[in-house]
Parts: sequence; C-alpha cells; structure tokens
Amino acid sequence: MPDDIQLSSHVREIFEQYGVKRQYHAGEVLQAKGTLSAQAGFLVKGQLRTFCLGPSGDEISLFYLGPGNLFGSNALIDHPKVMVSVAAISPAEAYLLSADRFWTHWQESGFPPQDLMAHFIRRITLLSDYICCSHFLEDDKRVAYFLHTCCASSGPSIPYTHEQIAAITGMSRVSVTRILKQFREAGILRQAYRRIEILDQQRLMEVFDCLGYFLD
Repeated sequence: MPDDIQLSSHVREIFEQYGVKRQYHAGEVLQAKGTLSAQAGFLVKGQLRTFCLGPSGDEISLFYLGPGNLFGSNALIDHPKVMVSVAAISPAEAYLLSADRFWTHWQESGFPPQDLMAHFIRRITLLSDYICCSHFLEDDKRVAYFLHTCCASSGPSIPYTHEQIAAITGMSRVSVTRILKQFREAGILRQAYRRIEILDQQRLMEVFDCLGYFLD
C-alpha cells in the first residue's frame, strides 16, 4: 500500500496524543506475521515494507507504507494475530496504541466510523489490484497496470523505486528499469529521484487494455 493512502487527521490525533512513540532502524521488523496482534501503529517518519513468506521461505513484498499510514491495523478489528509482517526500510518513527485505548478515545471524541472504513476498503482494493497485476505474463503490461492502479489511487506522482516495483510485481529490477525507460521515451512518464510522474494515463492504459474493465 503506497504512502498515498492517508488517514484522516482524527486518527493521527489519537495516536499522537495517547500512543507511545517508538523509533526503528532500517531493517528492523516491527511486527511478525502470526504473533499476537496487540497494538496498531501510526507511521510519522520513514518508510515501511509489508511482506509475507513464500512456500520456499523467500520474502514476498506486498506494499510499502510512508508517513500518515497505519500498520498492524488488524488489531483494531479484533483479529488475534498479525496478518502480514512489517519491517522498516529506512529509519522510522511511529506511535503505538492498543486497540482498546484507540476505540475508547475514538468513541469519546465522537469521530465518524467512515474514516476507518475507507482505510480498510482501500487496502482491500489495493491488494485486489496487485492480484490482477500478476495475471499479466508480459512484463510491460504488468508494470503498466501496476503504475495505473497507483495513479488511480493517489494521483500521477508515484513514490516507488525500481526495486520496490520489482518486488511487488515479481519481476527483476533490470526488467523494470528497461520498461520504465521505454515508457519514458514514449512520453508516458518521467522519472525523478525515488518518484515516477505519469504524463499520459490514457496511453498507459492502452498497454494493458485487455483488462481495463477491472478498473470500472
């Protein structure tokens, strides 16, 4: 889930006022899949990666989270165990808060439940898009579909590196770099440091037009 999936200021307010601030170093695992789900976290600095282990024990990246995002949010829906592992990929800072305390303060403040419902719906939608992405056998269609889903969710500025796109789409970094170069030369996008700007969303969609109906 990219760092565009922002929550309302109500969520940040509760975590910063009542949560416990923690700092993490790059590579540190914040939550491991299968462990007890006692706290949710709100990221304020740095970047996190969510992942699970494949059948052979290799790590499969699911999505990345930047400041303004929840992690371990399954604790808020009374799920007994962590569903995906979370690790810091840069020095990070977050506020941790138990589900009981969060809901107590949320209800006392009278904040609308729609704020969190929107968050969970967008997470589910994002993962569904990534599953659709894996349908494509051609690398260019896979990258194009991934970029389009990010663009549709958060706008034309996409904060992913080549390595991160490769990890999520199951491709090699070399292949991702090659395809992004093709798209850049075709005028579909431009690249900056750790960011991709989509210039022509319609042409991007034309690359994978056989599955356009998934986005309706």
